[in-house]
Amino acid sequence: MNNKQLIPAALLAASCFLAGTTATQAQKTLTKEVTQEVASQKGSLIRIVASSRKVVIKTWDQPKVKVTMELNYDTSYPRKNNTDAEWFEALGVNIKPFSNRVDILTSASAITSGTYAATPRKGDVYYSGDDHVIVKGKATTIPGQVYQSGRLQEVVVSGYAKGMARPSVSIMNILVPAGVKLDIENKYGDVVIGMNVDEAKLKVTNGALDAQDVKDLKLEGSFCNANLGNVDKAEIEFANGTFRAQNINDLDLDARSSTFEYEKGNYLYLRSQADNITIDAIDKIDGRKVYGSIRVDQLNNSFDLEGNNVDIKFRNIAPEASLIKINNKYGDVRLPVKSLKNYYVDFIGNYSTVFAPFQKEVVKEEEKKPTEGETTGTGTASNKLEEVKVIGYARKVGPTNSVGEVAPRHFTSAVGDTKGKHTRIELTCHSCTVDFK
Repeated sequence: MNNKQLIPAALLAASCFLAGTTATQAQKTLTKEVTQEVASQKGSLIRIVASSRKVVIKTWDQPKVKVTMELNYDTSYPRKNNTDAEWFEALGVNIKPFSNRVDILTSASAITSGTYAATPRKGDVYYSGDDHVIVKGKATTIPGQVYQSGRLQEVVVSGYAKGMARPSVSIMNILVPAGVKLDIENKYGDVVIGMNVDEAKLKVTNGALDAQDVKDLKLEGSFCNANLGNVDKAEIEFANGTFRAQNINDLDLDARSSTFEYEKGNYLYLRSQADNITIDAIDKIDGRKVYGSIRVDQLNNSFDLEGNNVDIKFRNIAPEASLIKINNKYGDVRLPVKSLKNYYVDFIGNYSTVFAPFQKEVVKEEEKKPTEGETTGTGTASNKLEEVKVIGYARKVGPTNSVGEVAPRHFTSAVGDTKGKHTRIELTCHSCTVDFK
């Protein structure tokens, strides 16, 4: 039997009426605010998993967590008279309180773009194209199947409703007690933390992060723009974004293709690929880096970096600095020694240009002696002539104190008193331009 023959005339008339009015109603968008609260306490963990919405977290003086959502929905939405609890369920937001934590979880699959995909209910309107039907009884939940109402009425709904404007959440505001810990994961949405936090574990993908002071921070960012206040200790994995902060005392950074800027720090351990890093003042830096640049306005203690194709520039080196050790190639290096009274330089580098205010002492290296029977182009071993086997390309070496010419492969220089406390600079840089001025 044809299913369409089972639809009563009254039902078809109602469908035609709805077809004429739904288009007018769909042009109007309504805004609503819904709220839920659960008990919590100081020191609890607040875990938030969200997607495609802005999350704002603030503190208040109540021993509970309050979640408020601002949502927009079309007048054609069939459940606009939902209670707040029903709205949370329809939007796929689940709040679960535990003894020492609260989970706030959102489901991106609860309502999909352009489609109302929740379970059909009595009185809901479904349509596909120009066909509108009313389900007046208990409906099945599988699209494309027969929806039954009573003994006589059967209606086929061809899939979920197409073109029906779905409810959308523009912002989720969360109030938490003071002293809580945060565990937040958000995709395709911004995160704003409008309070100081002792511990925060954050994962932001394709969004912005704004936070105040954090004592202990663990951050994963991808295609993220982050702005933070003061951080005591941080472990950061970051890719394809921009990170800015005030002071970071202790930072373990694993990054690529990003920009980092912060003011002051005690220690930075670095694993970096194609990043540009700028620090106003720091005591100590260790690590490795390929491509990109690192710029430090004030180095106070030590710097130890393995690099490749890295530009390294210091604006000022404190007289108290003990060690600068760099192994790099194909980069520009600036190490101004104007503030140093006592320092020692040990430089090794092929085909590098070195600008220096000090005299260079060439370190003579042992020449390789030809083996028996080996010729050098100037004679044999029996000629008793000085023989040198040249490997690689030859280059012209100018005077050791010349400016702008290729420097000796290996030279040293001692300025001031280097027997006591002094700054030691160990620099290996092949095919580099080095400026000590």
